[in-house]
Amino acid sequence: MLSLLRAAVSGRLRRTLSTAAARPPWAMMYRVSQGSNSTESVSSSLAPPPSVSFVSVPSHALDIDPFPPQPKCVSLFRGLVLAASGHGLLLLDTHMSRLQAHDLKLLYRRFARFVCNPVTGQLLRLPDFDGAEKTLTDGMGLLTQAYGASGPPKRYAAAQLTEVDGGQRFLLRRFSSETGDWDERVLPSPMPPRRRMHMVHEVLDYGGRLWWVDVSWGAICVDPFSDRPELCPVELPAHSMLPDQLDENEMRQLIKHRHMGVSAGRLLYAEVDPLHIRSFTLDDDSRRWTLQHQVSVDLLPNGGNAKEMPLVAAVDPLDTNLLHLNVDRVNFSIDMSRKRMIESTAIPTDMSPPSESATTSYLPCVLPSFLRSSPIPGKKSVTKNKTLADVLVRLDRHHAK
Repeated sequence: MLSLLRAAVSGRLRRTLSTAAARPPWAMMYRVSQGSNSTESVSSSLAPPPSVSFVSVPSHALDIDPFPPQPKCVSLFRGLVLAASGHGLLLLDTHMSRLQAHDLKLLYRRFARFVCNPVTGQLLRLPDFDGAEKTLTDGMGLLTQAYGASGPPKRYAAAQLTEVDGGQRFLLRRFSSETGDWDERVLPSPMPPRRRMHMVHEVLDYGGRLWWVDVSWGAICVDPFSDRPELCPVELPAHSMLPDQLDENEMRQLIKHRHMGVSAGRLLYAEVDPLHIRSFTLDDDSRRWTLQHQVSVDLLPNGGNAKEMPLVAAVDPLDTNLLHLNVDRVNFSIDMSRKRMIESTAIPTDMSPPSESATTSYLPCVLPSFLRSSPIPGKKSVTKNKTLADVLVRLDRHHAK
């Protein structure tokens, strides 16, 4: 597997992918879904990393705008890719706003959340929970469980975690594909006293649990399928833990240079400072981090002399030796074990770079072969294409060498 992935990022496999019209093994999904006027359902533009992949969502296909167009009003659609499961399904958040044209006064807003198969374009809408329209989407994740060790997902859970009672407890909202319902549990906080959780990082699917990450402190995880869910804490490496003095803006800057992800079946934490790039892997038994790689920023473009520190674009989900960064509108991959840059690509001109985003701009999404023939488990599908011929899934070929 490692040699296969190295071939992919070095360009040797990329030529095979383009000629065979196959998919890359994983994609760096841009977290803002692209608008589309297509009459089709969801479409995906999938490119081998570090190139950017996109999900396009036609607003009319979601059926969340209850009123017909009005001459003195404008409708605005926004879509976000919130999370990816370990089996390649995406969790989308969408909302439609209707405003008066002359003064942009908000008339109404409709929210909807969907589970999406990025390969087939299938969507399954989640029912709303109480107060959903007044609830921010930060802290919502998607966990899937499969048939066997490598089969397609048989069930999933979507869950959101929010602090209540001044941070002393957490409210866990969770949705089960088996019951089709949301339920709520209030759980004691495992955080240190007077420590608050900053949840601007995407939620991870790892080890049969969902992981909420605070890049100034650590993570807490829970099994959303459990009848008796319990929040468990995991702290960052000691030198990376910061005092609880960061405000929201400071956290949104910090997360651009620190990230956690699932890589080759392990939890990996990566960080960038003015001198070094480091990666750590977690031992599941001891819950301790081990420094895996440390390299100098001198190996980066311009010898590490860019105007700003490199940004962590994505943790590679298949190889713990690879890390994907961003400098000056260029995404690039480095092999931490060989201490060298191995691939780079420019960010499309019509896309904001990570440094201009509120949080990180990309979401790693694995693309196993079974996605092409596996429906999303659940009770009701909002949009489902009849055949694969009806699905628009385009593989970008212009990056082939």
